[in-house]
Amino acid sequence: MEATNTPPPSNEIQPSPLSTQTLPRTTSQTSSEKRWLVPDEHHGEHIAIVSYPRSGNSLMRGLLETVTGVYTGCDTRPDRSLSLELQKAGMKGEGVVDDRVWFVKSHYPERSGYVPVPVQKAILVVRNPWDAINSYFNMTLTNSHNKSVHDVTYSRFADRWDAMIQNEIQVWIKFHAYWIAKVDIPIQIVRYEDLLLHRKETMHRVVKFILNKDPKGSLEDTEWNSRIESVLTEDDSTTGPYKPRSGKIASSFRHYSPDQFQHVLDVARVHLRNFGYDTNTQGFPHDIRLPNRQLRPAKPGGKSVWTLSGDKLELRDRNDTFGRLSTWFRKALTEPILASDGTNLNMHEVEAARERALASAQSASQGPGSEDADGEEDHA
Repeated sequence: MEATNTPPPSNEIQPSPLSTQTLPRTTSQTSSEKRWLVPDEHHGEHIAIVSYPRSGNSLMRGLLETVTGVYTGCDTRPDRSLSLELQKAGMKGEGVVDDRVWFVKSHYPERSGYVPVPVQKAILVVRNPWDAINSYFNMTLTNSHNKSVHDVTYSRFADRWDAMIQNEIQVWIKFHAYWIAKVDIPIQIVRYEDLLLHRKETMHRVVKFILNKDPKGSLEDTEWNSRIESVLTEDDSTTGPYKPRSGKIASSFRHYSPDQFQHVLDVARVHLRNFGYDTNTQGFPHDIRLPNRQLRPAKPGGKSVWTLSGDKLELRDRNDTFGRLSTWFRKALTEPILASDGTNLNMHEVEAARERALASAQSASQGPGSEDADGEEDHA
């Protein structure tokens, strides 16, 4: 494929000075093989893949890794359990944010990365909030990207589920408002649902965006088109380690009471309509059409580089029990989480919680001034 060096007309997106318009260096590797960037291959350019949790970020990463043949990075610490899970599945870029990677996954500002990362563009992956919040609920309880809880879990934790809906729809709104309204750099919006239903056209849009190509142009008769064709199969090997949880688009709707569902619709209506998710006026989820290009150009006179975690904004309060503190909620459970297949999950955490509860009960029963094992009072 020939590189396009002619500047685009003024009404088209102006390329970043650091951006490349050529295909990444290729070898004889197959589509399943990945590599790191060589020094100065993209002149230090980074493109963020950002999303509210459980919105399809890992799916987007897997598709980009297959199409480009290059590992994607992530601003999450590589020693966290979910990062380790992704590494075992083949995503070797967990925790990598240097010039070895072109793309960097982030959930900022829903949570900060372990280190600030300058980026020149962003791919904003969006998912309808009902499915995203439900999937996040599953992840916080299973500590897994693709295990699902049994239906009885929603009644067992009915109060927490209701509180999570109330809390998370506000986080979902604020997250997307930040990226749409505040960030200066160019942004390509990608809906998770379109990655499933309209993958070819969506990936064409993404590739043209990362290469600074005319959005109305064509990639036909290019190697890029051939690479995109390779991810159109339903074979899971083309999407990397990400496997969607059981169920289809909108399958989570049944877990919402009418009041809960309406609450999400009412408070997020503006964003829902912007993304094509309004169930009253846009036919979602029964009529999921590919939206217009959903490209938000760079803001005139704005910053050409945006730093992930640079403005130190976090959407969650420090005591938000649905963010990283959800780990402590799960680890305090003395009865296991029942998976959708009927198996018990996280038994090692449950056993540890039971031991702590037993030790606490024994300590409380002894009380102050009780006798120790030698028959003497313990005043320590």
